[in-house]
Amino acid sequence: MRRILGLLVWMVPLALVAVPAPAYASCAADSGPEGSPVVFVGTAQEERRGFTRFEVEEVWAGPDLADEVWVLSGQEQPPFPLNMFSAVSSSVDAEFIDGDRYVVGASDDFRTGACSVSEATADLDSLRPDDARSPVDGGATGADPPLGPWTIGLMGAGAGVLVALAVAVRRHRRAAG
Repeated sequence: MRRILGLLVWMVPLALVAVPAPAYASCAADSGPEGSPVVFVGTAQEERRGFTRFEVEEVWAGPDLADEVWVLSGQEQPPFPLNMFSAVSSSVDAEFIDGDRYVVGASDDFRTGACSVSEATADLDSLRPDDARSPVDGGATGADPPLGPWTIGLMGAGAGVLVALAVAVRRHRRAAG
């Protein structure tokens, strides 16, 4: 019990240490989504450990896309509880606000950064290419997002139940034999 308390005394202050804010990229004047292999207009819906899910409105370049696409928008973050001790960031990570619309330029493997994204503004019609198209059923869904917190929690709980059952069976066999 003392070891656990001692461990907590050391871990709690480490978890409370502030992480410095990342620096922001200085993009070249001619950078932006144009010229990227995949370009689409979408609304940011959710962020999960460096990945962002978009609701796709229009596809401007690249393969046909599904209604929802995941994009690696920053550095992939470690899962809980490791993310409490180690956060990875870069000055070129794209930061999206849930509910805001963006023109997103991404690589073929659906990675993007601050310099290949722009907010969808009122002059979007003037930028829209003639061959813009709508998302389709069966289109590409983008990058593989990490497991969600519920899935990770259920997997951890399942592993805990299996360990508890193994201990109970072992104790029962020792007591019987």
